Amino acid sequence: MTTACDLKNIEFLIVDDNPIMQRIVKTILRAFDINNPRVASSAEEAIQALRAMPADIAIIDLDMAPVDGNELIRQLRTEESSPTPYIQIIVLTALAEKTDVTTARDKGMNEFILKPLSPMMLYKAIERIIKQPRPFVRIESYVGPCRRRKYDDPKEDQRAEDDISFIPEDTFPWNRRN
Repeated sequence: MTTACDLKNIEFLIVDDNPIMQRIVKTILRAFDINNPRVASSAEEAIQALRAMPADIAIIDLDMAPVDGNELIRQLRTEESSPTPYIQIIVLTALAEKTDVTTARDKGMNEFILKPLSPMMLYKAIERIIKQPRPFVRIESYVGPCRRRKYDDPKEDQRAEDDISFIPEDTFPWNRRN
């Protein structure tokens, strides 16, 4: 049996333009003992919220307007003015085509969950982020978590050293030393 993750000190931001979905995700996160997950209804609100108070994990819907989730992920990962380029991103969407998954992956998301959402699916995605962290890669055509899950120890990745920049150890609550 695996040990449950302590999620109390992790800051979450839900980015979805659907108020019902916002409530569902917020309710599930509260059931995980997360005190106050924040909500943004658009990409612009998300950027403003992250500037005001950074989050550790963002749960982002792809199908938003006027700026969709993939564009928000791109902005967070690549724009110099990004308030949180290392934020862990869980995509939660009803868009189930292979191209949707591939595009989100290529923009730099960490995990992908298809709707309808179950609490267990969300918990497992959060658990993978915490227990199986991946190095952050910056190369000409990609910025985001390493897409390879081959190694238990991400530092054993075989890429050239210049292509990998590890997320600083104290970036997230789950890897801070008390």
